[in-house]
Amino acid sequence: MENKLFSKELIGKEVETITGRSVGTLQDIVVDTDDGSIKYLLISAAGNVIGGPHKVDDMGRVVVETDRIRVDGNRLIIN
Repeated sequence: MENKLFSKELIGKEVETITGRSVGTLQDIVVDTDDGSIKYLLISAAGNVIGGPHKVDDMGRVVVETDRIRVDGNRLIIN
């Protein structure tokens, strides 16, 4: 399974924006069961790293909407 990763390989990786801003650590991924796309990333935030208002789930994780991620070594890059 070349160029494929299991979710357990992604959980715990550091998440950054495409501009290099650290967001936090990936805790979970929410997938849309209708079309298979990634709907949200649940991130344990590293302080106040995301500007503006943002959603937080009942476990205190930041809910980040995204439709794709890119893996770069031990980091996940989001738009």
